[in-house]
Amino acid sequence: MNKNLHRLDLRQLRHFIAVVHTGSFSMAAENLRLTQPALSKSIRSMEQSLGVRLLDRGPTGIQVTLFGQRLIGYSELLLSLADEAVDEIDAMRGARRGSLRIGGMPAALKKLIPDALVRFTAARPDVSLVIHEGLNEVMLPQLFNGKLDIVFTVKPTDILNEDFEWRLVLNEPVEIVAHKSHPLAGRRKLTPEDLVPYNWVLPPLPEPDRITLDGVFRAAGLPKPRVVMETTSVTFMTSMIARTQHLAYLTRASVEGSGMGLVALDFKEVSLTRNIFAVFRRKGELRPTVSALLREIERTGGTTTGVLLE
Repeated sequence: MNKNLHRLDLRQLRHFIAVVHTGSFSMAAENLRLTQPALSKSIRSMEQSLGVRLLDRGPTGIQVTLFGQRLIGYSELLLSLADEAVDEIDAMRGARRGSLRIGGMPAALKKLIPDALVRFTAARPDVSLVIHEGLNEVMLPQLFNGKLDIVFTVKPTDILNEDFEWRLVLNEPVEIVAHKSHPLAGRRKLTPEDLVPYNWVLPPLPEPDRITLDGVFRAAGLPKPRVVMETTSVTFMTSMIARTQHLAYLTRASVEGSGMGLVALDFKEVSLTRNIFAVFRRKGELRPTVSALLREIERTGGTTTGVLLE
């Protein structure tokens, strides 16, 4: 064991993170119910123990040093694990059942997660649930830092974090969509050439389905789809498609549940599917609440628009 571990004090880490998040010693002290001198002394003590300066006070407020920036992620993870340990001990002695913080992309939050949580909450009514919607660039760092316990999302195309375990839970069809008034709506056996004249509203690269779509056009000797808007919001995408003759792709569940007159085009040149994974940190034994949620997700798979995969 590292003999210097005694230099990391959870209480001081909480004080440090509170100052970082508020950007103010006075506000952090108020939130922590400490006096400002006591908080300042705690931070100075940790800086002296580590032998580096973590925070600088300047005319524009608190500035986090390079050492402090490196410590933020580790602090949040350690504090999260400490809270988790207390939750699990309390659960074992029957005091309370803990909490579960879930992140999900819109496709997973549409049906998969809600259906699973109906049964999960019925069996575990004392578990506190927090649900976040987002994209990988936001959710995966939060998972690594311990702010989320599990994330349901697509696997990124870049290098994966070795600390994460990815478990495939759903394969959901993705459709090329337009408004029902679109000139291509109702036409049969569309080809990539039929889609060329129209503008697209798509997620930004390197979203996997967009890479696949670009490849279909390239294989046909055509220019890439003409993207006039990039968005990470399914809500915005559906609203724009309903108001224009633009094209997009959405999961089948999003098309059916939009209520905006969107239709799937008869485009058989490519079979787009979205693989949704459950991702969580590899940190020993899987938490009982996470395992329970995964079991409900597996049960839900047979009732979703996609197909559950082992």
